[in-house]
Amino acid sequence: MATLYVLYGSATGNAEGIAKDLANKTPPGHFTSIVCRPLDEFKKCSSDWVSRPSVGCRHGIILISSTTGNGDVPENAGRFARYIKRKQTLELQPFQNCAFAVLGLGDTNYDQFCAVGHLLDKRLKELGGTRAKKLACADEATGLEDVVEPWLETIFSDIVKACTEGSAAPPHESTSNPVASVVPTLAKSQVCEETNSPETPVSEPKQEKNPSSTPASSAVTGGASVSKSNAPLFILYGSETGNAEQIAKDLAESYESILGNPDAQIFFQSVVCCELDQFKKKCLPVWDQEPESGTKHGVLIIASTTGNGDSPENSGRFIRFVKRKQTAESQPFRHVNFAVLGLGDTNYDQFCNIGKTLDKKLTELGGTRVKPLACADEATGLEDTVDPWIGSILGEITAACRGGGAPKSIVSGAVIDKVEEEEKKTEPTEVLVSSKLDSQGGDKILRSLLSLGADEPMISVEHTMLPSLGASRSSCELFKEGEDPVAQHESGGDDRATISTTSSDAAHYSIHRPFQSSVIGCRYLSATPIEAALEVANRFGPCGIQSDKDAMLAREIFDTRFPLTEVGDAEAERNGKRVVEMTLSLPDDYTLEYQPGDALGLVVSNTPESVAFVLEMLRSRHGICPEQKVSIDSTSPISVEEAIRDKIDLCSTIKNKRLVHSLAQFATNPEEIATLRFLSSKKAESDAAFNSYIVEQRRCVVDLLRDFPSCQQISLEGLLGVLPSIPPRYYSVSSSPLEKRPEGLSLRVAFSVVDYLTGSLVVDGNEMGLRRVHGVATGLLETVCAPFLCNKDLSRKPSLKIFPKPTADFRLPATLGRDLVLIGPGTGIAPFMGFLAHRRVLTSSKETTEAANTVVEGTWRGGYELEAEDLPVGQEDANGLLVGAEYRGSQQIGEVDVYFGCRHADHDWLYADEMKSLKSEGVISNLHTAFSRDGGSHRYVQDMMKSSPGCSDRLAHIVLETDGIVYICGDGNHMAREVQSTIAEIIGDRVGGIEKGVAIVEERKRQGRFLLDIW
Repeated sequence: MATLYVLYGSATGNAEGIAKDLANKTPPGHFTSIVCRPLDEFKKCSSDWVSRPSVGCRHGIILISSTTGNGDVPENAGRFARYIKRKQTLELQPFQNCAFAVLGLGDTNYDQFCAVGHLLDKRLKELGGTRAKKLACADEATGLEDVVEPWLETIFSDIVKACTEGSAAPPHESTSNPVASVVPTLAKSQVCEETNSPETPVSEPKQEKNPSSTPASSAVTGGASVSKSNAPLFILYGSETGNAEQIAKDLAESYESILGNPDAQIFFQSVVCCELDQFKKKCLPVWDQEPESGTKHGVLIIASTTGNGDSPENSGRFIRFVKRKQTAESQPFRHVNFAVLGLGDTNYDQFCNIGKTLDKKLTELGGTRVKPLACADEATGLEDTVDPWIGSILGEITAACRGGGAPKSIVSGAVIDKVEEEEKKTEPTEVLVSSKLDSQGGDKILRSLLSLGADEPMISVEHTMLPSLGASRSSCELFKEGEDPVAQHESGGDDRATISTTSSDAAHYSIHRPFQSSVIGCRYLSATPIEAALEVANRFGPCGIQSDKDAMLAREIFDTRFPLTEVGDAEAERNGKRVVEMTLSLPDDYTLEYQPGDALGLVVSNTPESVAFVLEMLRSRHGICPEQKVSIDSTSPISVEEAIRDKIDLCSTIKNKRLVHSLAQFATNPEEIATLRFLSSKKAESDAAFNSYIVEQRRCVVDLLRDFPSCQQISLEGLLGVLPSIPPRYYSVSSSPLEKRPEGLSLRVAFSVVDYLTGSLVVDGNEMGLRRVHGVATGLLETVCAPFLCNKDLSRKPSLKIFPKPTADFRLPATLGRDLVLIGPGTGIAPFMGFLAHRRVLTSSKETTEAANTVVEGTWRGGYELEAEDLPVGQEDANGLLVGAEYRGSQQIGEVDVYFGCRHADHDWLYADEMKSLKSEGVISNLHTAFSRDGGSHRYVQDMMKSSPGCSDRLAHIVLETDGIVYICGDGNHMAREVQSTIAEIIGDRVGGIEKGVAIVEERKRQGRFLLDIW
């Protein structure tokens, strides 16, 4: 028995309609079911095609595709067309177990009539398929029905006949196990597909045809194991803020130093260190090769978890790969020994989720675990787990892969230094920078904190108490003024480009290839006076802010207009609580580019003040001019100014002691060196000083360069080597793609302007704290958007580099019939405004059909080459189509309860008018608000849930007695935890105790009925 597959490529809906009509019929002959999908979802089917359904039978595939333009492939068939054209695919013969028939739709008014149909018919035959029926080409110019109707009358009988005719198995196929020899090969072709961005393969070690020719001097005693591997040691990382990347590069550098030791008894002759998403080109070709008998390939993975269980930006493709059904069938890690180090934070619900996922999936995919998963917790200190892991892992992976039994010392008589992990990571939502860059005398402050007299020496630090310096993050080549670097780097090519036009279907938007968007609207969501924005708008006129000098002056105007000191507490609180909604343009050549629940990534630069300081430091100390060219990691040369502005993070609060130790290497003043060494050490007194002086005062690297002037001898290469890249900022989308807006294709995001004072730090009777800090991104956005905030026109709209960050889980359900609970205090309400706007359109009888059709036609063509199985629903199952059908069928619409909280109803009740309107329209069924600073006592959303019987009873009913979904968005350290505890308590009161309540909440999470988007 087998499945009949009906696949379509459709631009206007004709091919799709024919395919779905065919799929709605009773399965013919021996077929038990009919599966209908767009051609680009072929991978959901291909795992079945590689095996024969039974002796003498074939799988049946019916393909119906239109041709667009003059020979072009429909949008939902491009990936399949590329797949069947590839040379690797031809070698695989993936359709050798299939019988097929093709119906092409075209127009003879165009030269390339039915070009796609001809392509499909020809290539499937060449790829091993059995043609069940001659290609049929229907002409729209004369009427499709003349060809389509006769073709439909016989297609079932033709395909059944072709599939059930006796046929011998291909000679190379084992009849005893028809799957085994084909599946791995097919899987290999799938993972070798082109990626979104070019990747340079690492040169693989030359294969030795005769392993026995390896010099005997390097063999391991015992003779049972192979002395050397032809393959490298692979160290892969998934890193969002640089922690995992640094650990991986340090390990790679440690192994490279071992390779240079003549006494080393090494097994791997080289090491490959790369991002997880580079696995296809740099790793898979080697992993697929069977190593010498008794040995394995070695793979170490260091991966962080971002947000609430999300994968880092540079590992999403690998995560999707290991989760796919086809990957499980091919067992790509069957020749691999591996170990995983996960980095996470127990303040978040899904602690080390990515590390756990990788550890589990690699085992399921054939890998052999050589060391239990290690999970390092940022909340308690990563080094507690990281140091022991990295101290032994190189020896353990070598011994396991060598096949020689118990782990051996890699280097005879040598001790490998442990690698110190960065102790903290910065959340990519927003990092801070002080508005004051004046030196405050770091040595003086630290001495005061330690109660040291002027003549007393700084606390001494043994070398063993200092973190290792680690590997350089980047290398650079600086060109002299007037020197033309182009000739020397003609083939360099930096693939990190900004795309400002979308005329090419090949455009993929990502952090490395962002879209140049224009700000087309901005407003305060908080009740913030517009006088500051008006002053800035009048000062710079219709052209707006044009330079760093303008931006710094605008920032001063906002600071003056919104004082945080010398005013009452209530006024200072409101001045520091400013929330903005921003509208951004989207590419003009596609219909829908996001869904409610998605986030938007913003590429940001360092602040003008920090850039100016570092550029002047490089000029005065090293004679380097901003216009000079520099090549970073052998990429195309850029100006020194661009490198300082965009390539290294000058403004994030320092979170790890290794950076402080690195700066000490460049200092020339002995007292400053001693102070920095102490500050970076593992001494208990150092931890308290580090927290008081750096963390609580939000000091960044520029602050330390000012406070310890002798560190300003650091070179450009030193800066690029020790500083991480600038993390992007992510903002939840607060709009719906179904909304019709006068500005055209656009989306909206909301954000709080980060602007507050640090705590007090009194040194020798003087206040050295109360530093005013601003968000690097939000501080700039507020100033450049000032004209919009006060309803002034701009002749030149500000531009931003953006990229999409789709979510797989935080989505509206596919049907409107389920109850929803939306809990979003503060800016946590932003994605829910998109949810509600979406439902408003979908529940409108006038808009439903049109909205459904729009959803079906649109898809994001941005920075992720999403596979069909990576999406929460298939394209044909898009929300608009399903809910439109539901509405037309008068299906009952579920209720929506919204919980919102803020401090003051008259100041920061965001979207107050919109919520009230949605409530009156019935889109919101129940609206619950809590204002913590209005009234005598602080009352938060979770307090309202417990104290109000109406709230608690309804929450329990939705969680326990319906298929409703609870969504929580906002602060993950406090609010989200307390809300979850409250809901568990409410449920526990009704089911027999808090433990049972917690268990039910966890069960709902696993069921996808309790979803979080937290930061």
